[in-house]
Amino acid sequence: MFTAMMAKLLILLAALVFFVAAVIIISRMKNVNRAEMVQIFKTAKYLNLWVIIICVVTTGVFGVFNHFKLKQSVHAIVSLNYSEASTAQNSNGTRYNSAEIICDEVVKKAIEKGALENVSVKELQNCLVVYPCVQGGVENEWEYHISTEFAVEYHASKHTAHLDSENVIKLITAAYKEYYIEKYTDNFRLDTKEEVPDFSTMEYMDLVSYFNKEATAILTYLYGMAEKNPSFVTSNNTTFNSIAGKVFQYQQTQINENLRSLILQNGVVRDKQGYVDRLSYQNKNTDFARQKNQISFDLCNQAISRYAEEMTRIVLVPTWDESGKYYMGRTKVGIDELSVQATGYSDRVASNEKEIMDNNLVIGKLRENASGSQIQESADELVNSVYHTLKLFEKEAVTAGRECSSHKMNQCIAVSIYGTSLMNELKNLVVFAVLMYMALMLWEISKKFPKKA
Repeated sequence: MFTAMMAKLLILLAALVFFVAAVIIISRMKNVNRAEMVQIFKTAKYLNLWVIIICVVTTGVFGVFNHFKLKQSVHAIVSLNYSEASTAQNSNGTRYNSAEIICDEVVKKAIEKGALENVSVKELQNCLVVYPCVQGGVENEWEYHISTEFAVEYHASKHTAHLDSENVIKLITAAYKEYYIEKYTDNFRLDTKEEVPDFSTMEYMDLVSYFNKEATAILTYLYGMAEKNPSFVTSNNTTFNSIAGKVFQYQQTQINENLRSLILQNGVVRDKQGYVDRLSYQNKNTDFARQKNQISFDLCNQAISRYAEEMTRIVLVPTWDESGKYYMGRTKVGIDELSVQATGYSDRVASNEKEIMDNNLVIGKLRENASGSQIQESADELVNSVYHTLKLFEKEAVTAGRECSSHKMNQCIAVSIYGTSLMNELKNLVVFAVLMYMALMLWEISKKFPKKA
């Protein structure tokens, strides 16, 4: 603020000298005739030593203050390079809002990323301005224009004078990219709980199912990202498929083999009778569903057996295609639908029987074995280990997804930063030097005009 004020004071000083000199000359012009006035201007020493010295000194001082003043201002151009931008939309089809470039969340994120001290979100936000580079009109159709480039200007205030201007604008644009990626591109929130569950209230076999669900959620996310970005490689030289391979291998070995085997072989359970009763109740319900599916399967087979052999053959009927050409087309008969339904019921019966067998296996193991406190402690340690490892896999998956989207958005959102140029500073110096020289020379000439005729 001080440098900007000093630079303006020097300009005002030059303008004031020029104005006073001009007023003096105008007020004394009546004391001389035209020829004398012309003679005064002709005989003036335009290379006056003291004028040149003062001009050089003030220009140098102005150059120093102007340099620091310009260093406190910088601007960037944010270019949107994706197809939806031309229709004023975000990449997910929602309406684009350029004001979000300097919104509270972006500014707060920039302060945190840069560890900026002694500045609040409101103070930094007041130093920022955003506007479209090309503004369209609404009066005529040829004036319609949707800007895909937006200028972001930063002008330091007394609250932010201690910050590096170029660093601030870099932090703002980088924070905006992160904000845009999180809000309008891929979803980085997996279908997992953020808070740590209370494992002490859950049965150990339920924990196996819980961990399988968590691992499946991570795998689903990774397979989805791999399908959209099969060739992407992270900064750690990993791909979505390679991370998914690690998660799948861990799920099979640690969860479905080690943890499940430890629980079954040692009969680890919190409430044996209560858990056995629950599994028995589940078996009764599952067996009821199995009986219904078995009956439906038998009915389908009985219906199929009633069809005559001739009806089960392929039936060809005269048909015309879209181009009007004639051909013999195969048509479906009732047996086709019944066969599909019978297969579906058969699969459900097999699934029901497997579920009952699995539950009976658990019940048998729990009744045969009785775990001690040492085995239970080992199971608890393995449960905690599996949970924290899955959280690490989740973090790695999300980090890879963010890195992939950031890579894509670097191509979709381009940022160009423009600071102080040398030519701009030299231009300001030349303009000031000319103004100061003209003011001093005019002051020197004004003294040659007589006060009275």
